Amino acid sequence: MFSIYKTIHPPTSIEHAVWSRFITPLENNLILSSANHLYVYRINNHTTQFECLHTFILWGNICTITPCRIGSLTKDTLFLSFMDAKLSLIEFDSTIQDLKTLSMHYFEDELAKEGQWFNFSPPIVRVDPDMRCACMLIYNSKLVIIPFFSQLDREIITNDTIPSTAGVTPGGTRQFSLSSYIVHLKKLDASLTGRIIDLQFLHSYYEPTLFILCESSRTWVGRVAVKKDTCSSVALSINVAQKSNPVIWPVDKLPFDCLSCLSVPKPIGGILVLATNSIIYLNQSIPAYGVALNTMTRDSTKYPLRPLYDLKIALDLAEAIFISNDKVLISIKSGDVYLLTLHTDTMRTMKEFTFDRIGSTVLCSCLCKCDDNFIFFGSRLGNSLLLRLNEKAIIDPTSIDTIETMNGDENETNETDFYEQPETLSESLNKIDLTETDMDIIVPNNKNDTIFFSSEFGTNESKKQSYNYSFEYCDNLINIGPCGYAIVGEGDSEEARLIQRHIPPQYQTTQLDFVTTSGTNKCGSVSILQQTIKPELVTTQALPGSIDMWTVYSSIKEQEQKSEHSFILISQETSTLIFQTGIDITELEQGGFLTNEQTIYCGNIGEQLIVQITRLHIVLLRDSIQIQMLSFENNPIRFATSLDRYLAILTTHGVIHIYLLSQDNNEQPKLIEYCKLNDKKYTCINLYVDQSGLFTTTVNNNIYSHTATSNSPKQETIQQKMVSLPTNPLDSAEFTGGDDEDEWLYGAKTTEKSATVIEPMDSSSNPPTTTTTNPSPTVNNNNNNNDSTNITPITRWLIAISKDGTLTMHELMLDETIPPILKFEISRFNSALKILIDIQDTNPPMTNYLGKIETSCSAYVYELLVIGLGPKKDRVYLIARIDEDLILYEVFPYQYLPEDRLKLRFHRITCNALVRTKKSSAKKNAAKRQKDAAAQLQQNQAKLNVNSQELLSVQTDLLDDEMNEYQRMLLRPFNNIASHSGVFICGTHPYWLIWSKGNLRSFPMNIDGPIKTFAEFNNANCRNGYLYFNQRDDLRISIMPSKRILDTPWPLQKIPFKQTVHFLCYHVESKLYAATISTNEFTHTLVQPSGEDRESIIYQKEANFLLPSREQFFVQLYSAIKWESIPNARLTMNEWEHVTCMKTIALRFQGNLMKTYIAVGTANCFNEDVVSRGRVILFDIIEVVPEVNQPLTKHKLKIVHDREEKGPVTAVDSILGYLVAAVGQKVYIWQYQNNSLKGIAFVDIQIYCHRMVTIKNYILIGDVHKSIALLRYQEDMRVLSYVSRDSRQLDVFATDFFIDQSHIQFVATDSDRNMYIYAHAPTQKETQGGQWLLRKSDFHIGYPITSTIRMLVNVNHLTTKQNFENKQTLLMPTLDGAIGCLVPLNEKIFRRLAMLQNSLTTMFPQYGGLNPKSFRICKTRRKQLDNPQKNTLDGDILWRYFDLSFIERNELLSRLGMQSDQFHEDLTDIARAVTLF
Repeated sequence: MFSIYKTIHPPTSIEHAVWSRFITPLENNLILSSANHLYVYRINNHTTQFECLHTFILWGNICTITPCRIGSLTKDTLFLSFMDAKLSLIEFDSTIQDLKTLSMHYFEDELAKEGQWFNFSPPIVRVDPDMRCACMLIYNSKLVIIPFFSQLDREIITNDTIPSTAGVTPGGTRQFSLSSYIVHLKKLDASLTGRIIDLQFLHSYYEPTLFILCESSRTWVGRVAVKKDTCSSVALSINVAQKSNPVIWPVDKLPFDCLSCLSVPKPIGGILVLATNSIIYLNQSIPAYGVALNTMTRDSTKYPLRPLYDLKIALDLAEAIFISNDKVLISIKSGDVYLLTLHTDTMRTMKEFTFDRIGSTVLCSCLCKCDDNFIFFGSRLGNSLLLRLNEKAIIDPTSIDTIETMNGDENETNETDFYEQPETLSESLNKIDLTETDMDIIVPNNKNDTIFFSSEFGTNESKKQSYNYSFEYCDNLINIGPCGYAIVGEGDSEEARLIQRHIPPQYQTTQLDFVTTSGTNKCGSVSILQQTIKPELVTTQALPGSIDMWTVYSSIKEQEQKSEHSFILISQETSTLIFQTGIDITELEQGGFLTNEQTIYCGNIGEQLIVQITRLHIVLLRDSIQIQMLSFENNPIRFATSLDRYLAILTTHGVIHIYLLSQDNNEQPKLIEYCKLNDKKYTCINLYVDQSGLFTTTVNNNIYSHTATSNSPKQETIQQKMVSLPTNPLDSAEFTGGDDEDEWLYGAKTTEKSATVIEPMDSSSNPPTTTTTNPSPTVNNNNNNNDSTNITPITRWLIAISKDGTLTMHELMLDETIPPILKFEISRFNSALKILIDIQDTNPPMTNYLGKIETSCSAYVYELLVIGLGPKKDRVYLIARIDEDLILYEVFPYQYLPEDRLKLRFHRITCNALVRTKKSSAKKNAAKRQKDAAAQLQQNQAKLNVNSQELLSVQTDLLDDEMNEYQRMLLRPFNNIASHSGVFICGTHPYWLIWSKGNLRSFPMNIDGPIKTFAEFNNANCRNGYLYFNQRDDLRISIMPSKRILDTPWPLQKIPFKQTVHFLCYHVESKLYAATISTNEFTHTLVQPSGEDRESIIYQKEANFLLPSREQFFVQLYSAIKWESIPNARLTMNEWEHVTCMKTIALRFQGNLMKTYIAVGTANCFNEDVVSRGRVILFDIIEVVPEVNQPLTKHKLKIVHDREEKGPVTAVDSILGYLVAAVGQKVYIWQYQNNSLKGIAFVDIQIYCHRMVTIKNYILIGDVHKSIALLRYQEDMRVLSYVSRDSRQLDVFATDFFIDQSHIQFVATDSDRNMYIYAHAPTQKETQGGQWLLRKSDFHIGYPITSTIRMLVNVNHLTTKQNFENKQTLLMPTLDGAIGCLVPLNEKIFRRLAMLQNSLTTMFPQYGGLNPKSFRICKTRRKQLDNPQKNTLDGDILWRYFDLSFIERNELLSRLGMQSDQFHEDLTDIARAVTLF
């Protein structure tokens, strides 16, 4: 069996966040990482919302992201580190809008590992604040020093270390650093032989000084009584020139629970050490200062700490950052956020710490300070948030003593009020309307009082300035992870039932939902996902013979409500239907519309007028009154489009006619011919009104390109001088402030000096060699601030494609006397290259990696659309249908072009909308195209004169119905459908392209089959909805699904629980969900054995003692429609009893009749002295008479069996109508009779079975350490026995069956993010007669997977159904919020795609120099003597095939000996086979 793994939903949990000038030197970006994905966002200053600029997929999970500014670069570069010891330095190349790798560092040799096989210590990267060097801790024992090339380090500058800059191009790179070297920490100091906890560079030191926090000898909580204060620290002074690292300033006897350290910025300096129960400030020149955060420190450390009265927090799992030079923002594991303020005196001696409790937010995994007091809270457990921190001075504060006495009572009241009074949210959030998922995110303090804690109890400074802090919600990034447990349920809603009633029979299936648990504690929720958009039907009407449709506005409705449509035009074979909209939709009998001809276009022109185009006529109307008619009798129209005041006509002879609407005050408005383009034979046209300011011929100094300057091309000499600046390091111009020798010697201004920023120069005045230590004002402000002063000019453009594949852009003038001017021209547009450049661009980028290409491209461009999206329409996309592909480009500014050309380029973006038709239709289209091409050739030979009136070839369509004589418009833009904008793609495989937060997301809509045509529709009965025709000529009036969030990779409905959801079950008969939920409760009791019984002992502790928490479990029923809890349907567990498993099972009752029950297995978790036991609970969901006005009470939970077992019940399932359960180290099979369980068979197993799956009479079990095993139950003999098991150790996370028609294999995922596929092969010699399972494939996924769903693949829309019939796919939700799928493949398809995978692996330069092959090799904790089994393909790299240009695809096909584009067909089939929801 062969298979392919593909990530079908990207990861959504955020692990790292940094704020740096990465894309341009003018604007800061928020750079986020999630597993192996790198996201670049900007924060829109006007809307204070995220906007995604780029997404990059790397072949390795990112361990750290560290920004740095090297040499004279004006942008930041990023250090990315990867396991085990890899480091890449990357920058953003703005000429091709992609990442560029500057350097790669690899330290994974056997000597560095010192005999380690598996590395548990991720690398830690730190950069010196003065940008002199970087360091990376590897294997927790060695330090890699990476020096930077700097003008200030005179001693390391010699002639041979300075690289020559001769011939440096604007896109070229230079060597910035000396060679790196490794420091063995164990040889430097005895204290560094233990565990390195954290390291930070210190501020205000002349040489780079590294503070290392370490644990010299180990201890733990149970040994603190005899061994405490085991942590220590040293500081290294790093001399990169001499490679010497003397140890300075050792500190020992620090608390054993130290977690991390923070470098305190200037002017205070020093280091802040964060421990679980204390915070300590250390400085080399002044005394240390520490505070205790709770009373635990009395027994856990002897370090002198001052108590903070009434403060009771712990910093384990906390995140902390400096938001100013004396303020630290701390988010603790409960979600509470504190502001720590450092108070110093005039001698910089630390006087006290004060804590302000700001509020409560999401449980965060990273913090990042952005501009304008924005704080980003990245989370793995909930939605990531962008909040603004508001600071308000309290004018007349009371004394600290008074505040402290108030807070004793206030603390308790706040704790209760936070979760019971959500209405306090709306007041503090400035009346921002939050979505349902955000209601639990920000919980501010009540009464506008900041809870205030001081470390000095009797301080005299009662009148010092106090502040009130609060959070303001700005935006969020939705996270569905961690997906702990996933199931399939039914989407049982009225809307789904309505459309099910009307869709064609071949598309009628049970509407399924992908339901998964998300988050923990206050971030706990249930996520309900769909892959496709299912419209909510308003009404439907059959209109046979309909071909196309448009909706238009009119002047009547303009006065009433501008956004409502007035007319619907439906085109048929020989006529046109006109409908007038209002309260009712009625057919318009009389009016100026042409009804006896087939309409090929209708739209608005000007502000209020309507233009209707048929094959032979153009009609201009106001409302339904005809104003003007133009005839095209001799030259039939093929395609038309209108925008603003322009109408563009394409005739069947390939000539473009452009009309301008003339609106004089005195005369009737009329269309006048503006110009006629017949220099080429055109095949596609589009009109575009630019509001973004990108379509400009002037050089914009606020938009940075790839070098330090953004000048016009005339100043190449200036550019060369600026690039060669660093070659003269001792130039007097470099040392600003050189008169002040003390500051230069002792490094007070090294930060400003080393980060020299070259100003963006005007194209006229500034001399080329001036640099400034302070960046110019334009650099400090974001681009968006300038938009209010600079009014963006609006320009109008005609984009046309000629028959040879050349794309031209003409600017249309408002004055009809000025002809359109050609401003941009792209040759070979039909090749779909990665970067589109003007033919006058003198610096084409290197984007082809195949070497010499001999194949050509004859792809045909069917349709073109240029559209501006986003709140200000400043993200401009070019969408084209080329052959059977949808190609997407985005516009980006590029300054190095001649004066009269547009200063822009296009870069290709990945499109997930696969619109390829079925093979039969594709063959028909190809044959038609060949026939047309042959006829065209004959015509060319017959008519040699240039002005011959040749007809264009008929368009081959994406629809399976008969071809029409005019060019169909399948790309339908929309502005406001449920407040979303984007493009709808009609055809056999319809898609939505919806713009949200910078992403153009693609969602299929296959529920109604092929869609002929689509139109936006806004009406009193259908607010911001849409119309479409399916293949059966049914007109659907629909709206978007109201419950779904479309700001995610899949349409999502998120149900907040604010508690941890562990397990979910769907009960089919009653259509209800059962959920296992737990809440955390603080406890002061412990259970201890007392003879054969056990007793609870209550411990009395002081007020600010941190009590341990206990989980209280319960099972609750929920309705499937609105997820409302069913009254009186809760099953609460005993104290200390944990639910370990829950599943819907089918058991026999009354003979051979089967009935569905829900089985729950529990375990009592007291402590290691008390024997753990568990229960098996079976309950049924019964129907009763509902209470009055409470329809949900018609279902009730009835317990049919509840029995305590001799061990913990860890897994349950059913087999042949019997109950099978893992109890302790045994697997039992029970028969359910007379409300009791009767034992039938059992077998001894390994350590702890926590996963169990059954099929027929086979049981697959997963052990927590001993891999998987296959059991068989023989019913006739009542015997349960081992069939086979894995001979290796494996920490199994999830396991399931993997079925390919009549073949079956077994899949297991482990704790190291690997996936293994096993087979039972008794004939193979190495299995010893079938005793051991044979490993058939191993694959590193990169995400932890704890549950799987097995489903039959979808064969409805496939090209070759026989390749996928009776195959079952495995869906794998992950703890990172990604969803993967594993699909079985035929050997023929596998071999074909394996060739493609090998080619694609070496074809591209990979980001960061990472290797896709090494990323997919399993990472194991133990040495294994097996060869890797590579029978699973990597779908993520295979999908890069769609990003290739047509020339590269054809070349690849010819090199691999393939005839047609079989790869495209195979990959498209795989994508559609796993479109299941």
